[in-house]
Amino acid sequence: MIIIFCFVSLILSCHSAITDNVSMNNCPESFSCPALPPFKYPFYNVTDKRCGLIKVNCTSKGGEIQLGGRWYEIVNKDEGHNTVIISNDTFEHLVNKHSCEALMNNFTSPSPSPLLYSISIFPLITIFKCTENLTNAQQRDTYFEQQSYRSHYRCKYYKFYYNHLNGTVPSDLPHTCQVVHLPLKVPDPGFDETNIFSLLSSEVQFELTPSCHNCHTDGGQCRIENEHFQCLNAKKGIYSFLFPLTSSFIFILQHHPKFCPFPVLFTSVVSILPFIVHVAWREPAMNWTSLEV
Repeated sequence: MIIIFCFVSLILSCHSAITDNVSMNNCPESFSCPALPPFKYPFYNVTDKRCGLIKVNCTSKGGEIQLGGRWYEIVNKDEGHNTVIISNDTFEHLVNKHSCEALMNNFTSPSPSPLLYSISIFPLITIFKCTENLTNAQQRDTYFEQQSYRSHYRCKYYKFYYNHLNGTVPSDLPHTCQVVHLPLKVPDPGFDETNIFSLLSSEVQFELTPSCHNCHTDGGQCRIENEHFQCLNAKKGIYSFLFPLTSSFIFILQHHPKFCPFPVLFTSVVSILPFIVHVAWREPAMNWTSLEV
């Protein structure tokens, strides 16, 4: 009975995998948005929810990408599928208004899915946000001026110091100061070192992790399950499961025939099972709606 139960479980697993494969065949290999290179898995078009992990919505101007429940405009994308330049419209609005809120915190928080992708700032500017304190204000100003830092003092409760050419954090930074990293604009005619807001950009870099990128390059499909990274290559995945298992069944039957009343027939069916699956399993399978980022 044990061996029969295992065999039935194996059949059901194969059926499920093949069913998923048939479903995945309905997904396009790639899709395009205006003025952008094609997108492939793990990206998927908002109209094809079963076909990937990272949602992209094509617009008349290009597209936008959803990360951590928020939408970001897609500014550019490399041909190699790995890197996407995105823009935060909210931050851009704050910068254009010269709002102090734009200077208060790091531009990016940790990636919502760090095993799948990262969000990085390059280039960046290091800003020191210092609490206004009349007791040591003069001493602090002297400290930063001696190191060629400029200052922005039009924000209530805080004074900001910066030098876009120096991104290091001093080891003796005053204890009333915090480090803030923000995107730095590529120098252009409007680049004004005396105006901190003219130095800021709203663009950051979205990049698939090396593990996910390599998995995709090798013909696999990356996914995150139970906080663990997996590279699913359907053909390798199914055979790495089937062959050892069928071999185990055959070994048990040969040495313990009492488990099965028809060992020869049963062994023959189990032996050809991988080849039966091979006929149906022609493309990598994936259906991970529940894993949407």
